[in-house]
Amino acid sequence: MAALTKSKLPLRRFLSPLSHRLLNPSSFSSAPEPHLQEGDDTSQTTPNFAAEETLIADTFHSLIKDHHRNNPNPNPNPAPPNPTYTIPSLSSYFSQLSTGGSISPAVVRRVIEKCGAVRHGIPVLQAVAFFNWATSREGFEHNPEPYNEMVDLAGKVRQFDLGWHVIDLMKARNVEITVETFSILVRRYVRAGLAAEAVHAFNRMEEYGVSPDRIAFSVVIGILCKKRRASEAQAFFDSLKHKFEADVILYTSLVNGWCRAGNIAEAERVFNEMKAAGIEPNVYSYSIVIDALCRCGQITRAHDVFAEMIDAGCNPNSITFNNLMRVHVKAGRTEKVLQVYNQMKRLGCNADVITYNFLIECHCKDENVEQAAKVLNLMVKKGCSPNASTFNPIFRCIAKLRDVNGAHRMYTQMKDLDCKANTVTYNVLMQMFAESKSTDMVLKLKKEMDENEVEPNVNTYKVLISMYCAMGHWNNAYRFCREMIEEKCLKPSMPVYEMVLKQLRNAGQLKKHEELVEKMVDRGFVTRPLAV
Repeated sequence: MAALTKSKLPLRRFLSPLSHRLLNPSSFSSAPEPHLQEGDDTSQTTPNFAAEETLIADTFHSLIKDHHRNNPNPNPNPAPPNPTYTIPSLSSYFSQLSTGGSISPAVVRRVIEKCGAVRHGIPVLQAVAFFNWATSREGFEHNPEPYNEMVDLAGKVRQFDLGWHVIDLMKARNVEITVETFSILVRRYVRAGLAAEAVHAFNRMEEYGVSPDRIAFSVVIGILCKKRRASEAQAFFDSLKHKFEADVILYTSLVNGWCRAGNIAEAERVFNEMKAAGIEPNVYSYSIVIDALCRCGQITRAHDVFAEMIDAGCNPNSITFNNLMRVHVKAGRTEKVLQVYNQMKRLGCNADVITYNFLIECHCKDENVEQAAKVLNLMVKKGCSPNASTFNPIFRCIAKLRDVNGAHRMYTQMKDLDCKANTVTYNVLMQMFAESKSTDMVLKLKKEMDENEVEPNVNTYKVLISMYCAMGHWNNAYRFCREMIEEKCLKPSMPVYEMVLKQLRNAGQLKKHEELVEKMVDRGFVTRPLAV
């Protein structure tokens, strides 16, 4: 415990005259939790926050991040956290922030969600401590939002006993437990490769007052199938299909599962079984089979299924055509992609963002930026909003052509369209500007990346560190290397690590050299220090 409480967090910078007003219960309300879609693999949808809610959630999260940064690994062999775990020093800071009243469940949920949003270095202990502190406060409005988010976080770090404790806590505190709560747990079990435990969770639903209806049955099968656990999904389906009437959704999920597992024969068996049972395949059923056939190279068979679909009176949608396009896009067959696109237009099917992205990607592979830009303008004219994946191939193509001015123009257009850049966007642009010696532009992009809370990755830091090493700026290279290791828990590649060490040795910074080696050893990134 001493190790956990040793840090002295700079609380003063978080406190302001606003804090009492921000935490007044009447200042904001909790947005309702949307229902988790079958097979959804992302975190739960973030509720719409008022600016004040966002500020207070970010303040709590900053306290948690600082404590975790100062105590990154309090125990070399950490055991699962005690479900009732608290950190007295953090609880004290939290309490000082919340003197004006209780905290909204939406804020608690948002803080936990932000804790789990990073790929590495999740502050599990601090998140558990915050959750226990917040939900045990007098006047806290107990609803499923923060509890479901905590179950999701526990599952993400594979602390399933903690997840069950949270569900038990919901039951003890009369917090509503729904199919959604269990679908979150099931999804995390499946992602961890624990299919049997996922089915066991379904079988325990009634213990918690949740009726395992057909929707719940479909959710479990959908999640198993999405994670390529088709044999487990099929066995689960076969064991309970007498209890729950099978429909097109269930059969389509199974077809999808076998397709994702690469077993086309089983997928077609289930597809035919569905038709034999008098259940008409829908557009998604056909599209899944077409996609699977295309992915395994059976293009002719895929077009046969497409023709069967038309003959059955089932109108294809953009997903169907995108599935037919995908294999040609990957192979760089622009002419074939355009043939599918023209057929799509003839049948009166509207293109979606994926369709346009495929067209742009093909033109960019041909280094035809002008044609890619025309497709971009067309999709905007048609009312289809581009995303980062629309622009990334264009930026790659522009970077390959070393057209710095073109990159500036395209990035300005991206902003004008209110399209959010992602990590790949920033990495491509930063690499390009670093190669053109535009250091200011690289740093501007990194600052914007941080402000927009776009998570940097190993490649982001590689660009920054390599740029400063090439300039001989050992101090900045060292700073970003430390940030990468300590704050982001990212492991630098050995060439990047050795590059920084060489810079430090050449600058005579042997103390910093040893500190960096120790950081790498402490994180388990290297087993022993490199020889100087």
